[in-house]
Amino acid sequence: MLTRMRKPSVGKRLAGKRSAGITFTRCEKRMRIGRFMVLSSGLKRAGRAVMATVVALAVCTSLMACGTSDGLDAQQANIDLSDVHENKQLAAMVSPEVSHDGVLTVGSNATWAPAEFTGEDNETVIGFDIDIIKAVAKVLGLKVKVVDSAFATIIPSVGSKFDVGISGFTITAEREKAVTFVQHYSAGMSYAVRAGNPKNIDSDNLCGVRASVQVGTAEETALEDSSVACVKAGKPAIALQVYEQQTQATTALITGRSDVMYSDTPVSAYAVKQTKGKLELLDKPYDIAPQGIVVKKGDDKTAHAIQGALQELIDSGVYMRILKAWGVEDGAIDKAVINPKVD
Repeated sequence: MLTRMRKPSVGKRLAGKRSAGITFTRCEKRMRIGRFMVLSSGLKRAGRAVMATVVALAVCTSLMACGTSDGLDAQQANIDLSDVHENKQLAAMVSPEVSHDGVLTVGSNATWAPAEFTGEDNETVIGFDIDIIKAVAKVLGLKVKVVDSAFATIIPSVGSKFDVGISGFTITAEREKAVTFVQHYSAGMSYAVRAGNPKNIDSDNLCGVRASVQVGTAEETALEDSSVACVKAGKPAIALQVYEQQTQATTALITGRSDVMYSDTPVSAYAVKQTKGKLELLDKPYDIAPQGIVVKKGDDKTAHAIQGALQELIDSGVYMRILKAWGVEDGAIDKAVINPKVD
């Protein structure tokens, strides 16, 4: 997935209550379509408990048995970074507080396939964001430690718990007040609905509609603003469902708890692909905006080192090779910029 949002016509945000993330067992968390979870608790009506279990097991068996690979682990392993070498000049630019232990500690929320998500062992974080930061670290002569963390906690923790953050962060003027960004990608925002759009969702009028979204994202902010506009126009607020994980937001749509999902285009498109006809994108992507690697505010040395490393990867073709391997080259940039100008 932020000001990559158009200022909504009546309907794209909500002042509804934020849903607390539901707690699931480990088995439930790994019942999924592709990398998007299918929860056995999806049908909550009285008398439907047995049916819910059957549905979850059927989906798990027919599309993606629990614990089996969807092929992306192998794909990630095949991305060749052997031609990426340390640039000692750039490595020397990294601030001592980051480089002292030789490890770049990265905060990421591993629920946004194909940008970042857990691999077949349910622990290793993979994705195109992860491959990019690994390549950047290699140029800087650093090893990488990726820490899977709640999305909303990453930016506040950069400079203390993490050296940097990468998790589909849209660069906004508000966020630039708190941290420094090095742009590494561009992405739009997209709505997804169940196949055939059974609820006849109109993206220009979401008043009264149940919409699922991940907490702390630009999409959440956009939906909140739209909901306010709905109320001011005398219409019902958007019934916003805010989840801790993107996978939970996707599951809510699949199981019918929500009518529309709002996320970054690569994430929504991947959900559509992996659910094999159960979901579809609504309208074309819009509000293309820059995404960036998060660096501690004031650590200009590290920010410039990362910028230089990323530009080297862009110029050498390694950057594009990574994006093509994941099928997300449409969001490629040709120049790494620190704190690009945004609205």
